[in-house]
Amino acid sequence: MAMQGTSITSRMRGLWAVVPVKLLARSKRRLIPLLSRDEREALACAMLDDVLAALTRAPSLAGVVVITGDPRAAEIARQAGAFVIPDTENAGTAAAVATAARHLAKRECAGLLVVPADVPLITAGDVEAIVEAHRVGPSITLVPAAADGGTNALACSPPEVIPFCFGDDSFRLHREAAQACGIEAQTIERARVAQDLDRPDDIAVFLEHPSATRSYACLIAYGIAQRLKPESVSL
Repeated sequence: MAMQGTSITSRMRGLWAVVPVKLLARSKRRLIPLLSRDEREALACAMLDDVLAALTRAPSLAGVVVITGDPRAAEIARQAGAFVIPDTENAGTAAAVATAARHLAKRECAGLLVVPADVPLITAGDVEAIVEAHRVGPSITLVPAAADGGTNALACSPPEVIPFCFGDDSFRLHREAAQACGIEAQTIERARVAQDLDRPDDIAVFLEHPSATRSYACLIAYGIAQRLKPESVSL
């Protein structure tokens, strides 16, 4: 199935960003103790807006692809100027990225940069730094998550050079997958990219530092900062 959007043939040889987005109704389940379903969905949309804003402003990228089975997320992607690949299987992040990589490989894309939809502090400067550090393929460039051993950015040339695995401990697994293919993965540290919003503690840290992101505005609008404060004790 072709990517939805205008013709992209002339731009396929560059590095394309890929943002996998789960069904919003299933998003951010680890935040259930803190946020209602509607709040989780609103935050997921705000974070996607923030991530796409950074990616679409990064001049070194050939373009941006969102792979999702969620109609609302697909509409956000189109409004941001991203292309959409329908995720008909909804089989998880690794499967979605593999599908996107297959689409891009068929179009002779040089490589891809996977960025999760829950790193709202990422900037175009962060994206440019990752692209600049990424070597000519075959190559792998990783940005680790601040916690859980996850992978919060993965540049990969060519698109299908290694199998994908996301979640806890995926940073180590991606390094091992690269090594198995004879590639020494390089690691770069980007603090804003490393900070995802996955657990209540992540929200607390994020709110300690006001930002101009839609995600911050969303959490403030819902009064989450007040909800995180411990109840005062009467003496």
